[in-house]
Amino acid sequence: MKNRFLIALLLLFSISFTSIAFSQTTRESRTYFLGNFSTQPVITFKEGFLNQTTYYLNGQKSSPAEVAALLNSVQNEEFRFSAGQKKKNWGTTINLTGLAVSIGSVAYLFTNEITPANVRPWFWVTFGGGVVQGTGSILIRDADRRIRRSINDFNAYHYSGGADKFLTMDVMDSFLGLKINIYEGPMQLETDQVLSRFQANPEALQLYEQVLRRDKVSTVANVVNSALRIGIFFLAVGFESQSSSQNDLLIPFTFTGVGLNIFLRFYERKTRNLTRKALYKYNYQ
Repeated sequence: MKNRFLIALLLLFSISFTSIAFSQTTRESRTYFLGNFSTQPVITFKEGFLNQTTYYLNGQKSSPAEVAALLNSVQNEEFRFSAGQKKKNWGTTINLTGLAVSIGSVAYLFTNEITPANVRPWFWVTFGGGVVQGTGSILIRDADRRIRRSINDFNAYHYSGGADKFLTMDVMDSFLGLKINIYEGPMQLETDQVLSRFQANPEALQLYEQVLRRDKVSTVANVVNSALRIGIFFLAVGFESQSSSQNDLLIPFTFTGVGLNIFLRFYERKTRNLTRKALYKYNYQ
C-alpha cells in the first residue's frame, strides 16, 4: 500500500515536470494603434483554477461571449479573441487527455505487482502522458497570449495620453519560474524603469513591489523544485532495484515536490493577477 501511494505521488510529480519542460518561452512585443474610444468599457480578466479565466467589463463580471461581442463591435480592427478561446479549449482537451494517459499508467501498476520491471515502463508511459499534457499546456499558453493581445489592443483605445505610455505585461515560463516582463508600447522596461513610472501612482507602486517580492520567493521555490525532480528521477528509474534507503528518500522528496508544485501553481497565478491589477491602476486610474 505504501509503494502504491508513493507511485501515485510520483505520477503527479512527473506530470508537473513535463508541463514546465514543454512550456512556451517566446517573448512578446506589441505596437499599439492610436485611437480613443473612451465610451467603450475597459476589459480586464483574472486567472482562475484549472485554466479558467474570469472576464470583467469596467469591473463587472462578464462572459467570454459578451467580451467577444464587444470586441467584434469595433469594425475597423480585427481582434482574434474568439479564435484564442477556441484554441484554449483544444489545449485544455489535449491537456486532460495527457492526464488521463498518466492516470491509466497508475491503474496498470495497481493491477500488477510493483517491481522495478513494472516501475520503469510506468515511468515512461507517465512521461509520454506528460508530453501530451505539456503540448496542451503550450496551446493554452499561446491562446492566452493571443487573448491578452486582443484585450490589450482594445484597451489601448481608452488611453488618451498616447499609445507609447500604455503599459502591458508578458509572461515567460522557465525552469526557474515565471518571468513577467513589462512593456511601454513596444519597449521592454527594466525593473527600475517600471518603479520610476509607478512613483506617480502609490497604489500601483505598492502592488508592483508585492510582485517583486513574490518573484524572489517563486525563484527560490523553483530552484528547489528542479533539484528535487532530478533526485526523484534517478531514485525512480536510475537503479535496477529499489532498496529501503532509496524508498526512504523517495517518500520525503516526493511529498516535498508535490507540495511545492501545488504551492507554485497558486502562488504564481496570484502574482500574475497582481501584476495585471497594478498595470490597470497605472493605465486607467
